Amino acid sequence: MGYVEGEEFSPTHFRSRRFSFYEIPIIHWQITPIKRTRSTPATARLLSQKKWISPPSTPPSVWHLVSLRRGAGERFDDDAALLLSQLRLRRTSGLFWSQWSQKHPQLARVLWPTIATLAQRELYILMPRLLELVRPIDDVDALRATQDHYLRQEYASLIDDMRAAGRDDLADALMAEAAQDRRQTATNLPSEP
Repeated sequence: MGYVEGEEFSPTHFRSRRFSFYEIPIIHWQITPIKRTRSTPATARLLSQKKWISPPSTPPSVWHLVSLRRGAGERFDDDAALLLSQLRLRRTSGLFWSQWSQKHPQLARVLWPTIATLAQRELYILMPRLLELVRPIDDVDALRATQDHYLRQEYASLIDDMRAAGRDDLADALMAEAAQDRRQTATNLPSEP
């Protein structure tokens, strides 16, 4: 009774860590310090090592919840679990996205910064479909076009949903992010050999 465990993810550094502590049940008052252990998937470490993502030199300050379990209760997975499950995705030959990225370094250089941006914006919900769409692509320009087309559609849909829900502040923020992405895409240099 009172045992809490979970995992959290830093979208800026692509690191994850597990945590645990004890609390008073029902009122959820923490009564022990939080214990943390690293749980960063090998694929996430590879992305940093190969510089396909660019973490800041400062320690992570933002952490998104991946999962949480209180006592013997059911485990709750939050949106960040959508990315972590992909980073840990295994096939018979090993970690899928690690192998894919090493086989297609030019594609990885385009895909993973986009995934990192979506993670920082807490748009994990867009990642599974995006990763599914780009998986069979083996050309950088085709990957960029597919990625840009998908994200334009999804942003438009999210903006419409936020406006319909009366959340104009969120719709405006999403619109600004989409405009920023379009400006960056327009100034991208041709793909490197």
